Amino acid sequence: MISLVKLFFKIFLCKIFYRVNFINKEKEEKFDRCIICPNHSNTVEPAWIYSKTKNICIMAKAELFNNKFIGALLKYFNVFPIRRGEHDVRSLIHAINLFKNVDKRKLLIFPEGERIKASEKRGVAKVGPAYIAYKADVPIIPVYITKNAKLFSKVNIIYGDPLYVTKEMALDKEKLKAFSEELLNKCYSLNKR
Repeated sequence: MISLVKLFFKIFLCKIFYRVNFINKEKEEKFDRCIICPNHSNTVEPAWIYSKTKNICIMAKAELFNNKFIGALLKYFNVFPIRRGEHDVRSLIHAINLFKNVDKRKLLIFPEGERIKASEKRGVAKVGPAYIAYKADVPIIPVYITKNAKLFSKVNIIYGDPLYVTKEMALDKEKLKAFSEELLNKCYSLNKR
């Protein structure tokens, strides 16, 4: 079932409805375990990345799980909820535990925490991805996705070099916040390559 959905996404969402070009994807593929952190402006972005990534889980806003059927479907495809605007400890622990006792795991988290409107330049970085990366001892791969892509347009998904969260950063709120902003800066700077 999962492989059929991925095939559907590859054909319809990456080739027909959008023309998606994956650039430098080998920078993510060389890691068996990592967190993938792109900018976020389009509801289809998780499907694009999901279609081309093995062993992936996705953190998504809790509101998507309000409908029991949709919630069950999302969970089947390894999507789990996080309550935005709250200190959702349960979801953070779940995200960290995803990496325990597994050799291969990728986790998709949007560091801006919400979709950015066309009128906005960028959002504010959340510290959650950096904290999870430190606790799970995995690198973060910054990614840039063409902003506000329209149907049938070309989309570039550009992968950057891995970033690592040190203990010193993780134990200092200001340093963790600064790292998170730098992560988001790296995402957007990939568009200028």
